[in-house]
Amino acid sequence: MEDWIKKKIGLDKTQRLTREAISDYQVKKLKETITIAKENSPFYRKHLKGVEPEHIESISDIQTIPFLEAEDIRANGMKMLCTGQDEITRIVTLSTSGTTGKPKRIFFTADDQELTIDFFHEGMKYIVNKEDVVLILMPCKTPGSIGDLLARGLERLGVKTIPYGIPEDLTKLSEILRSEKVTSIVGIPIHVLQLAESHGTTEDTRIKTVLLSADYISDSLSKRIEDKWNCKVFEHYGSTEIGYGGAVQCKFTRGMHPREADIYFEIVDPDTGLVLPDGEFGEIVVTTLTRKGMPFIRYRTGDYGRWLKGNCPCGTVLKSLDKVRHRIDDEILFNGYKIDITKLDEALFSIDGLCDYEVKIVEDKGKLRLKLDLNFSVGEGNLTGKKRRINR
Repeated sequence: MEDWIKKKIGLDKTQRLTREAISDYQVKKLKETITIAKENSPFYRKHLKGVEPEHIESISDIQTIPFLEAEDIRANGMKMLCTGQDEITRIVTLSTSGTTGKPKRIFFTADDQELTIDFFHEGMKYIVNKEDVVLILMPCKTPGSIGDLLARGLERLGVKTIPYGIPEDLTKLSEILRSEKVTSIVGIPIHVLQLAESHGTTEDTRIKTVLLSADYISDSLSKRIEDKWNCKVFEHYGSTEIGYGGAVQCKFTRGMHPREADIYFEIVDPDTGLVLPDGEFGEIVVTTLTRKGMPFIRYRTGDYGRWLKGNCPCGTVLKSLDKVRHRIDDEILFNGYKIDITKLDEALFSIDGLCDYEVKIVEDKGKLRLKLDLNFSVGEGNLTGKKRRINR
């Protein structure tokens, strides 16, 4: 994505993209974002009291700015707006897992959504081309939804899209794969795996690439999809709060390269809030640099990730975000230890035929016990053998 980012930050084709150039641009946009937020948002005027644009001399100075929490959004959504309500073209309500928690409401202008379409247009260039047919298994019926924005980005590439939505009928989807000669799929990991298991390795399967997003993506799950369809699986990280698109893998699939002209990413210690060095896992914190309707400044996503050390084999100067792990709120603490629940995904999805599972974790006589409800595809074969593998 270097040429795209060069253009966005004001470099011409003869100039080389460097970390220094990216950092200088990010400082400039951060100052602009702070100015806009303090001038137009009642919430930010109070939240950023004492923070002035001229105080930001390097991108590391962002650490002097207080964090934005999920509760801030729930309590002050409308007060965070930096444009008139008449400029808002899309409002997304994110409900909490509880029954009484106030939902988060995320606001977008048309220009904000254009930024996402532009990113999808650029990021998908390395996954599909004009000859491809892309099946979109993401919410797409509502204008401005993630699937709709993705379809619009792909259409700018001249790619045929099939905006289907969340899978409900796997038999119908298998027929679409055949009749529409689908060559690429974008979807939530578990849904794509279920389709791969349902459809099988038929002779008329033309799947070449798959892009997974919106949930943890275990290596074992990706490998099963790749083996089933003899295709290449890519990973993407994003969320509604940051405008859906965040970072995507290149052809080397070693980490995801972020859209650094639009978003500044930090990895911080969840307990201390201190920025962590590359290679250490922590909480992902994001600052939107080009969003106008509802900018997010140092928003704690609650997602667990890290920067990979070293350079990507593709040779880019862009950073590489490792696969995003579990939600920090979902961590399991037992006898003073934090248990990484994503390891369960890695272990279980290595089992052929497993399409989904539910787990209940209970403490029993000083030990943790897992109660698993496993969902296998039709033709699951020797279940006894599979159970033995799980026990090991």
